[in-house]
Amino acid sequence: TQIVFNYGGDLWLVQKQGGTAYKLSSPAGQEIFPRFSPDGSQIAYNANYSGNTDIYVINAKGGIPARVTNHGMAERLVDWYPNGKDLLFTSLQFSGKQRFSQLFKVSSTGGLPDQLQLAYAEGGSFSPDGKKIVFTPRSRAFRTWKRYRGGMNSDVWIYDLEKNTAERIINNDYSNEFTMWNRDKIYWITDRGPEKRYNIWSYNLSSKEMKQLTKFNDFDIHFPAMGPEEIVFEAGGRLYLFNLSTEKTTEVKVNVVTDEITLMPKTENVSKLISNVSISPDGKRAIFEARGDLFNVPAQNGPSINLTKTNGVAERYPAW
Repeated sequence: TQIVFNYGGDLWLVQKQGGTAYKLSSPAGQEIFPRFSPDGSQIAYNANYSGNTDIYVINAKGGIPARVTNHGMAERLVDWYPNGKDLLFTSLQFSGKQRFSQLFKVSSTGGLPDQLQLAYAEGGSFSPDGKKIVFTPRSRAFRTWKRYRGGMNSDVWIYDLEKNTAERIINNDYSNEFTMWNRDKIYWITDRGPEKRYNIWSYNLSSKEMKQLTKFNDFDIHFPAMGPEEIVFEAGGRLYLFNLSTEKTTEVKVNVVTDEITLMPKTENVSKLISNVSISPDGKRAIFEARGDLFNVPAQNGPSINLTKTNGVAERYPAW
């Protein structure tokens, strides 16, 4: 019934039909990759609160987040396990020179994580019974390459966690990211279509048929997440829902109420924010640029004068 998303470095909740979102978190650190637990009661996410990116869990109604991981390397949350008790995340922590990522399982209440038996993995999604996982060995989702066709693109694999067998279901030179398993289909985003943009495609496990489901021309689809009936995703800074039954896409109109109290005038000490300076001909005063304003400052005694006082405009490179 709800969508959790990050905006302005915080977590927000909005009804699936859209409307005014309310802020779930507002600490100093940045929150990313939120994921509802299967029963909707909790939200797991990544945050940098203590100088390192770790995984936290918070009640869906708000409260104090509980820290789940504590390793010195950063973790990236992938999803919840179908049992609603464990979390799947990816990390570089055991990859030596940090050239590749691996998948780990950890309890949502914390504790030591267990490494999955996959040698390389960036993202993944469990089968409904939790016995298999569809994954990509690597990812380009955080790079700036467009329409790249080469060896750094990833194929899509299914791994049987009980039999320890792997099957490659998608093998091409296109970019394939963020696999999602729902019933008898695999969903993911790829730029293989004529638009050469990230769009949602599906793979039927029975018929082996691949099908393009969205056709965004102007913007790539980013960071899709599977829900019970829809896939939610972002494109061009807007939220969308893709209905799995009708295969139709609708925009979720979101109204964000910002913290406009932060726009109130306040006094700032700019003595440690000086960028450029120009000395007067007699050497008795100087012009300092700091935080977008110009200050006339004495060499020894006298007042410091803000010459410009222009909010929203930056003055730079003064020359006396």
